Amino acid sequence: MNDVMTAADRRAACDELFHGNHDWDYAQWLHELTMQSLEQIENLMGPDLSAAPLRQLVQPIAEIGYPNAETWRDAMDDVSAFFDVLPVSARFRYAVLYGHYGVTPAGIPDDERGVWLQKLVSDVTSFAARSDVAHLNDGDNALVRIADLAGSRLAVDFADGEVDLRSMAVLGGITEGRVRNLLSDTNSLLERGANGGIKAMSAAAWLQKKKGFLASIWHEADTPVERQDEGEAVAPEHMIFVPVARDGSMFTPDLLRNGFYRIGAKGAEEDVADFHAALARLNAMPVPRWRRPNEKGLWGIVSGVAWQRIEKK
Repeated sequence: MNDVMTAADRRAACDELFHGNHDWDYAQWLHELTMQSLEQIENLMGPDLSAAPLRQLVQPIAEIGYPNAETWRDAMDDVSAFFDVLPVSARFRYAVLYGHYGVTPAGIPDDERGVWLQKLVSDVTSFAARSDVAHLNDGDNALVRIADLAGSRLAVDFADGEVDLRSMAVLGGITEGRVRNLLSDTNSLLERGANGGIKAMSAAAWLQKKKGFLASIWHEADTPVERQDEGEAVAPEHMIFVPVARDGSMFTPDLLRNGFYRIGAKGAEEDVADFHAALARLNAMPVPRWRRPNEKGLWGIVSGVAWQRIEKK
């Protein structure tokens, strides 16, 4: 079902994610941060001087559940209010939507989404890097997890940077221990980065072949999709996965040149006569690379950033 989820489906699924799932409950930690900040002001200024200003400050929070609360502390009793009431609350909700489901909120213009997402990730990452956030539960809190996940998906989508191990486990639907085992395997597609994470290109190549991974669709036009009869299913043995470059070109059988497919990074290229043998070699590479002609007929190397299922010829 994952591969036919529309943007609307994913937004609805995100709303359900918060029901009973404390791993992504950013509200409790925003509530804790706010309490700490207000208590610090109260300690510095004294209860008498700060009582009225602090009560006025938290009125937007009080309006959610306790509009007539007498003190600022009484107004803070509804932790769930922090899912929505603070400006930063929306940023973390959108970061969960993007990190888990690869979409933006409805209403973001198609041609502005890339820049919008980069700003979103920058905002939540900067917030999560604050010292007071880092001290919440010794750093094991939803604010940090959400920022890491959104940053990791952005790295995959733009083929730049690293994916942290915990986020890789979430995106791939496996345990963090399994991720560590894959990294230690000398034949693994996953390649460790300089900062201890997984290089984005190798993470993207692995995730695209992982059943259940929700590839990002934020770049697609946000229009209703009519689901039609897909016709007779194709047997799995008649399907193959081929790498796709950033420009949309794929590694296909018609790339035979002078009797060979040329694959591999510059300086380490190899010529393989059989398409399926060449495809197997590309699958084994941390980042699949192959030569193909551009619009001018010049053969250059491209790198795979995704995998596409096609019918075997």
